[in-house]
Amino acid sequence: MRKFLWIAIIAVLIESFLFGEPLYGCTTAVVTARASATGRPFLWKQRDTGTEWNHIAHFKGERYDFTGLVNSEDTVTREVWTGVNSAGFAIMNNASYNMKPDSLMGLPELEGVVMMEALGRCATVNEFEEYIRTLPEPRCLETNFGVIDAQGGAAYFEVWDYGYVKYDANDPEVAPDGYLVRTNFSFSGLEDEGMGYVRYQNATHLFEQAYAQKKLSPEWIFEVPARSFYNAQLETDLERGKGRLRSAWAVDQDYIPRNSTAASVVVEGVCDGERTDAVTMWCLLGYPPCSYAVPVWVCAGERIPECLRTGAGNGRAPQNEMAVRMKRAIFPVTRDNGKRYMRFDRTQDAMRQLERTGRFSFQVGREVIRQIEERGYDPAVIDDCNRKLDVLFEEIDVRMAQREEQSPLWNE
Repeated sequence: MRKFLWIAIIAVLIESFLFGEPLYGCTTAVVTARASATGRPFLWKQRDTGTEWNHIAHFKGERYDFTGLVNSEDTVTREVWTGVNSAGFAIMNNASYNMKPDSLMGLPELEGVVMMEALGRCATVNEFEEYIRTLPEPRCLETNFGVIDAQGGAAYFEVWDYGYVKYDANDPEVAPDGYLVRTNFSFSGLEDEGMGYVRYQNATHLFEQAYAQKKLSPEWIFEVPARSFYNAQLETDLERGKGRLRSAWAVDQDYIPRNSTAASVVVEGVCDGERTDAVTMWCLLGYPPCSYAVPVWVCAGERIPECLRTGAGNGRAPQNEMAVRMKRAIFPVTRDNGKRYMRFDRTQDAMRQLERTGRFSFQVGREVIRQIEERGYDPAVIDDCNRKLDVLFEEIDVRMAQREEQSPLWNE
């Protein structure tokens, strides 16, 4: 394993020099079955990154097949950024910036490499802990890993070069309400260092409200926090009218969706004793206000909707292309600090236009889950679902392109 990790360090370092990706953050959550409105555990990752392009792919691992979110520029696929395997084990992460000392300052960290290997070999949270415990030191990690399994396990592991701390979401002393939230600092790290404190407050506020109303679900994730413009520090919410704008413009600062957000993924697991075939990845590629969630099942292998895959040509997923095209119109200023200024009127219009599409996508996916629970995996059912989802995408992509071309709102 030590040889494998050092080979990975060299490969990722070369890639880092080529693409020059800076540090970015994510907003994540782990939710147990007792806190979930669906009665099933799930984890969520809102991915912020220096690359705009990612897609969904399927892999054959050492012990288990798995499906995950990968960088489209990673043509040899060394890293996975969220995923789930055929045993029902799922993992995601967010970078942490307050676990010191960083013994490999300046070298790339191996979160994506570790997640890809873990998906291929781990079936449970306990197996993942053993895997982390036995990694050679220094681990080249400074991150919060969120994991769930098909036996009810749910936890965060705050991991650094020479240690880790586990936070069990099933422990009422650790997670009184049965869920945990993380951004880009670790609770076991140095106090008041790191990043993402306002985003953490934003997410915590929204989760507390949803938990009290018994609304915590994958649907709620994509309807609310993934697209929320609530700012806890300012006590404003642009989308809901509190702190109303005086113009079409707004400053993109400390919201959960950001200019750097490239995907939002929820892995909805199963409870102990249920069919692992029903484990579902709800995948949104691109800037969340400009996209919507599409279901994928690891049991279906390569049967992934075309809108989420890279096809012939430019190697980019069609849904990601649609979202990037629209996002660039929302952030049209490229000089100076222009990337921080967004046309919020266009953001609102995009969310309104995509709302019904997202809900229909969930209806289609929920029906497939019901059939899997009753009869098991049927490739014909998945194929029919994927056809519906791809037709749905083609229709909304054309409609949004026409709107961008013809509406004065998008052409000022």
